[in-house]
Amino acid sequence: MSISLVGQHMGDIPFSSIRRIFERAARLASQGTSVINFGIGRPDFDTPEHIKDAAKKALDQGLVHYSPNTGIPELRQALADSINQYKQLAYNPDSEIMVTAGGQQAIYLSLRAFLNRGDEILVPDPGYTQFASAIRLAGGKGVPMPLLAEDNFMPNLQAAAKLIRPSTRGIIINSPHNPTGAVLDPDQVAEIGHFADSHGLVIFSDEAYDRILYPGADFSSPAALPGMKDRTVIWGSLSKTYAMTGWRIGYLAASRELIQAAVKMQQNVMLSVCSFAQAGAAAALNGSQECVDRMVAEFDRRRQIILAGISDTPGLSCPSTPRGAFYVFARHDPVGLGSSELADYILDHGGVAVIPGTPFGKLGEGFLRISYATSQAACREGMIRIADIFQKLNSDNW
Repeated sequence: MSISLVGQHMGDIPFSSIRRIFERAARLASQGTSVINFGIGRPDFDTPEHIKDAAKKALDQGLVHYSPNTGIPELRQALADSINQYKQLAYNPDSEIMVTAGGQQAIYLSLRAFLNRGDEILVPDPGYTQFASAIRLAGGKGVPMPLLAEDNFMPNLQAAAKLIRPSTRGIIINSPHNPTGAVLDPDQVAEIGHFADSHGLVIFSDEAYDRILYPGADFSSPAALPGMKDRTVIWGSLSKTYAMTGWRIGYLAASRELIQAAVKMQQNVMLSVCSFAQAGAAAALNGSQECVDRMVAEFDRRRQIILAGISDTPGLSCPSTPRGAFYVFARHDPVGLGSSELADYILDHGGVAVIPGTPFGKLGEGFLRISYATSQAACREGMIRIADIFQKLNSDNW
């Protein structure tokens, strides 16, 4: 008699469809095909030297043992200082901040601590693919909330109001936004805060890209709204800001009650985060921020190259200019292919990996996510190849 080693609930958790693109791109590259990767969601820069030096020094000094469940005090203090400086928010580093293994773990720990089985949370559509999966893993249900291109991907709160049920307990927002690069302005954040307050919802604010902003864009956290700090859970990460994706350092900033519950989860999941990596993270926050400014300036130059390439490509457009993060969510005109089919075609015939909009939600159909976390030369060449593909698709020869 055969025995299944996998619980039935895992059938609700899909494998990453984005990973499929990466695997196909890697396979083509291994076969000798020249592949430009516009798919990957990480900075292509090396971690700044002073951050690596701090981690090396911590190793040499013997910081190799378990750290507190909430993270080393130096990092929690540095996070509190940084949040206060850039978001004008005061968090107690001893009770309202917790270090996590990347922003992804911050999402899971807080949702698992917060949700009762069957609870619902409004999730942006399009939006980061792991929101819905984390909610499912935590026993809840993610309810897609439309973000429309014509509204600069601002949550459609009128449509969201119709989704509210007695089991709805929270709303997720993400600004700067993955996959669109949209940044909510202070008035829009205030609208969302009023909406959450009027419906008795907790706001989960994914702020992983909070420092990657372009001229004219300002970051605004819903936690800074009057009366909303204790009803907002901030998901943060050092991965994008300091090119530290492999270090796996994120954080939660929330009420004492939520942090205490998340600590219980941490004690039963992985106990604590890598100790010497936390020392490097503290140095990142406490040291010069010129490395961040240089990286963002370079991203902006690449952004302009991608936008110009889209403008020169018949059948491709950008309905909302990205003001943060390092993504463009480009709309493609009908050419007889859906977004997933089109992404495959571009990879197979042009050697450019892009992400179809569909993994980000139903409203992602008709879009391609283009990441400009690659060199200026690659951005130029990649857009030339995509333009050639669209010219072929819009002719009678394909």
